[in-house]
Order: sequence, then structure tokens, then C-alpha cells
Amino acid sequence: MNNKILFWTFGILFASINAAQAYQMVAYQPMSQAECLKYKSKLGLRFCPYDNDHLAGAAKACGGIHNLPSGDELLNLAHQLYKNIEPGATTTLYGQRDDDKMKKMGIWVNDSHIYYWTGEEAKDGVGGYVRMFAAKGSIPYYAPRDGSGYVSHRVGKINYGETKNIVPVIVNTETGDIMLDTDHDSNLAGLPNNDALVTICR
Repeated sequence: MNNKILFWTFGILFASINAAQAYQMVAYQPMSQAECLKYKSKLGLRFCPYDNDHLAGAAKACGGIHNLPSGDELLNLAHQLYKNIEPGATTTLYGQRDDDKMKKMGIWVNDSHIYYWTGEEAKDGVGGYVRMFAAKGSIPYYAPRDGSGYVSHRVGKINYGETKNIVPVIVNTETGDIMLDTDHDSNLAGLPNNDALVTICR
């Protein structure tokens, strides 16, 4: 068989296998340091830095950190889920998220910003890595495992009562002034006002 045809055939086969990767979305709870230390070996974790460990909680929900997708796998997923990606995009993709495809895959949540953990612990021992699947693009981030920074209010989905496609407001109890809470933009409606943390497993 011609080498070019053979290479092309294997390339198509590899792409088909890669595109067929199925993920399961799961809810998780952050794990305490004591619980992390107790299950550290079983979950395949290298670090248990502190309480409120989101990455450890996600690893537990998936049955071990090896069951969380890699950064490369989430990048491949992003390439499948975004339409009209800007030319030359590598790790940061700008385009329109295909929510219909996400729904068919069972990994969609009703939020403009969705974050999923990778199974990659940061070498500093206190962080990990997530990929954001936003309505208009997908970007990888370093994320502190204690829920601060990018993870604190936007991993998974945030619910704001009856709000829909609006920016929630903050009311200053002393002055009565009303301000837009631009840090908590959400398009969720009719759900309890609390965090529902989710990630995806292999």
C-alpha cells in the first residue's frame, strides 16, 4: 500500500477515535485536606495542600485523577465544540460554542462560562488546570485548588434564582445604591441561588 495512503488512512482512523471520546458530567464537592490525605494514594494525587480542595473533589467524583481529561483532550474537545474558530488558533480558541452538540454529548450546563478540570496537578502543589468553555471561546487556565481565582464562582454553573441573560445586581445595604455585579454574569433561570460544581470524567 502506498505510504501516503496508509498515513492518510491511519490519520482518519485516529481522528475518528479521538472525536469519539465520550465524557460523563458529574457533580462534585470540594474535599477537606484530611479526606484528601486519606484517599491520596487511591485517587492518584501527588498533593493535598489544604481544605476546600476542588481538584481533589473532582478526582474523587471521577474515581481517580487519571479519569479526569488531560489538557490536550479538553483542547481537542474545544475544537469539536466551537464553530467559526479564528484562523491560527492554537490553545486559545475564539468562536461560537455549539451548545446543541454539548447537549448531545451530555456535558452542557446552562451557563455562559463552563469550567472543567484537567487531571493535571500544578508543580507548585497548590494549583491545577481547568479549561473554560465560554459562549464565545475556550481558554485554558491555571486555577488554585482552594476555589480562589477563576474557580471560586464559575466552575460548573452558578444559579441566580429567576435571573436570565442579565447581570445580577449588588445592593449596598448602607447607602441603598445598586451596582451591577459583573463578576457573576449568568444566564441561569429558576434554579436555587448556590453553586453546583460540575466537571467531566473520561
